[in-house]
Amino acid sequence: MAQHLRDAHTNPGVTKPVNTRKAIPGFDLKHTLHRLQNNGDRVKANRRAAIATCVKYWGANYATSVPGVSRECDAYPFASTYKGAAQSKYDQTKPKDNFSARPLPKADNGADGSILRIFMDRNRILDGFSSGADVDTYVVSIS
Repeated sequence: MAQHLRDAHTNPGVTKPVNTRKAIPGFDLKHTLHRLQNNGDRVKANRRAAIATCVKYWGANYATSVPGVSRECDAYPFASTYKGAAQSKYDQTKPKDNFSARPLPKADNGADGSILRIFMDRNRILDGFSSGADVDTYVVSIS
């Protein structure tokens, strides 16, 4: 997971989907992330867009193609953000394919999702656009 985030941050051009002008948000205060909590359909759309990318680049069997390793499609920005993989579907002014997706071990991906939810809850990060207003934002740091 950390390597996936590092690649998205430092070398987005090597990430999938291919987009030569990719500038993945969430790593600095000028390009923050917003929690997506109140729109389950949009979270699902983010996940579907990421999975479609994994299928396109790693094949329909990406989840089982490594013997002995069950994998899931990981996406950054997270599916639980407004800037997730389906962002351009909801805001046509945003660039298409401005995210990274790749298969990761299922156990690791699940643990990371749990850690993210705990962080959001403990720090009381609200839905980023509650009542139409831009509220809580956050960035990701890799060390």
